[in-house]
Amino acid sequence: MSTSHDRSGNIAAARLRYVLIDAARADSSYWSDLTYLPIVPERFRAQPELFPILVDIHALGAEGHTKILQRAASSEQQDGVQYIHAFLDAATEPSALAAHLIRRMSVRRPDGVEDVLRFYDPFVFRHLRWLLDVHQLDGLLGPVSQWYWPEPDGMWHSQLRVSDHASLRPLRLTPEQWPTLLRMADLNVALRKLSHLGFMQQHDTSTAQQIDRLLAEAWGGHGMSDRQDRLLFAIQASYYHRHIHKHPVLQSRLNQAATGAMTFVTACADLDDPKMRQLAEELEQIHANQ
Repeated sequence: MSTSHDRSGNIAAARLRYVLIDAARADSSYWSDLTYLPIVPERFRAQPELFPILVDIHALGAEGHTKILQRAASSEQQDGVQYIHAFLDAATEPSALAAHLIRRMSVRRPDGVEDVLRFYDPFVFRHLRWLLDVHQLDGLLGPVSQWYWPEPDGMWHSQLRVSDHASLRPLRLTPEQWPTLLRMADLNVALRKLSHLGFMQQHDTSTAQQIDRLLAEAWGGHGMSDRQDRLLFAIQASYYHRHIHKHPVLQSRLNQAATGAMTFVTACADLDDPKMRQLAEELEQIHANQ
């Protein structure tokens, strides 16, 4: 179950016991004086600076939440760095919660390679909510009854554990889920680019799912091995028209790229915004006359 809150997040956050701080990016002056636990997988123990820290807000006293929120505001205003990954609520001690979070970060790819699932990152967690099923998500949360995180648009959201009890199930991703997980970095880049273009639905789950499908189509359907080609393909279809690549002009550019003589980005270099809008309108007229 998920709910949305206002942009400050103050009211809901004040009820939650723990906070995950982005120690990898936030200046250490904002967190080094706090009592914290590093959330670092065993094989990265020598690189704790790459991972978040867990703080028990109750241990900070009555003004703990206020202190955290003030530091978050300072970090964002002065350095432009998001300070908080998430607020968490859990009826367990800090060491037990930290151990759970570390366990859930360790995943094995289908090819057997050990990897790190950075689910604590809001840009990852927001997509895991639609990628994972209810049981997987409960397994990810474990003892966490509520996960409260900021979205890129500034709104705060909360994910509630469905089960009344902490799930002990290990998180096992299916072979079908792994490709989406591995595309997530490209997915977030595409969403940021759409945001810069003024696309109004860039934060919708349906938009993220559509872009993921388009990225998969660019790779599997058109053999685009270049990341920038895949991103352009996905953005064109999301921003201008879902079926823009059925237009003869785009079909020609796809064919040029398929020969390997040039990238798709190069093939589309002369297609500026007015031209792309014209192609989208022509495509609508073609469909209307059929």
